Amino acid sequence: MKSHYLIPIAACLLAGVAHAKLVLNPLIGDNAVLQRNAPIPVWGEADPKAEVSAEMAGKTLTAKADADGDWLIEFPAMPAGGPYELTVRSGDDTLIASRLLVGDVWVCTGQSNMYWPVNRTTGHEQAVKSANNDQLRLFTVQRTAADEPVESVQGAWLPANPYTVGGFSAVGYYFGSSLQPEAGVPVGLIMSTVGGTLASNWTSREVLEANPASVPQFERYERELAQYPADLAAYEKAVKKNPKAQKPREPAKRQPSGYYNGMIAPLFQYPVAGIIWYQGESDSWNFENYDRFLHDMIDNWRRGWEQPELPFLIVQLAGFEGKKGVDENYPEIREVQRRTGMEPNNGLALAIDVGEADDIHPANKKPVGERLAKVALAQVYGQDVAYAGPTPQRVYKQGADVVVEFDSGAGKVIDRDGGDLPGFELAGADQQFYPATARLDGNTVILSSAKVSQPVTVRYAWTGFPKVDLYNEADLPATPFKESITTRNHETM
Repeated sequence: MKSHYLIPIAACLLAGVAHAKLVLNPLIGDNAVLQRNAPIPVWGEADPKAEVSAEMAGKTLTAKADADGDWLIEFPAMPAGGPYELTVRSGDDTLIASRLLVGDVWVCTGQSNMYWPVNRTTGHEQAVKSANNDQLRLFTVQRTAADEPVESVQGAWLPANPYTVGGFSAVGYYFGSSLQPEAGVPVGLIMSTVGGTLASNWTSREVLEANPASVPQFERYERELAQYPADLAAYEKAVKKNPKAQKPREPAKRQPSGYYNGMIAPLFQYPVAGIIWYQGESDSWNFENYDRFLHDMIDNWRRGWEQPELPFLIVQLAGFEGKKGVDENYPEIREVQRRTGMEPNNGLALAIDVGEADDIHPANKKPVGERLAKVALAQVYGQDVAYAGPTPQRVYKQGADVVVEFDSGAGKVIDRDGGDLPGFELAGADQQFYPATARLDGNTVILSSAKVSQPVTVRYAWTGFPKVDLYNEADLPATPFKESITTRNHETM
């Protein structure tokens, strides 16, 4: 009787070995947005050496799976449009991906402020209720850390509607919902985020190993990895007596390259229009090295996507006061973000004025997403859109005063509250900063300080949670900054 059941089970197992199921990569599924004006890859798994055909938009293409069963078919570039249906066949298997659109794909990535979902933000009730845009599609990458780059992410494409947007990145959703109608093409958003992460978590091991500053991060991860079993055992023992015992942090959160391997590298096969990035809080403790880590990561990703001019739009850190000085290095991180955002193919959106003194996750995410969309519309789509607040162009001495000339970004520079402008400081050669008296004169700010007779450096909004009054007529705030003072009038920075 026992062998009677074993025979068909064994037969099924052998059949499973002989015949691999036809599989499409999860990025190529129902509701997907495919990148316009770029070759469209379709890939997955099948029987080793099997013939695979794919049909879409009146074209049928074929490929042969390799010895491992991996296959790739590449359709020629297409303009924005859809919906389309993709049919993939191999042997007796047929897969159909429906309601595909061709448009622009943006990756929304970083740490917790990019992860922060719509349903935990200001005005979320109305945002969720009014979400109804089939031209905006959302894909959430399942959190995965790995020792080596993996082949595929896990997730599914969903149209933006009241059932889907609540758990999606608020900054990402507000970016996409602002961008899509103005760009006039379908938009796909891929959310790949993990809270509390460093830039090094999102960078390849090969790149990190060329940076000496990454050595302590590798060493810390190895220590935590070795210690974790004992910490977990202690927790499991403690929780029996105290259900509120704190579970130890999983080492993966600190794994250099871990989330690059699990959540970025497997996206490289999929062409995209650009990146929006909100991260830096966790790197503030090591701010001296953030410039190298951030630039290495950006270059790493551009090589991975084989798009050397891939737009990379950065959110400058929001205002935050915190406790025990956890915000004290935020100005340094913001300065790295400002200067990086000024480089070719990069952009910068400010959040300095929407922060909360005692909450590192400010709830007012809508302006951040909308500002990112303005940056994209202006810098990527070439539209005439005001996207930047007042930005310092020249800083020079004029008699006993220091003059900061601003590019307003839109119309005039405005002092919202009137009177003296807070937040400006001057320092001499000793780099000891003192508050400066500041007054607005057109699009320039005139500074002076009785305590600094020979100023060499000026900075603005250089605290974790500064008061900011300087805006332009598009209601965009001036960027925090630090600049050297020149002695020649109108010298370009």
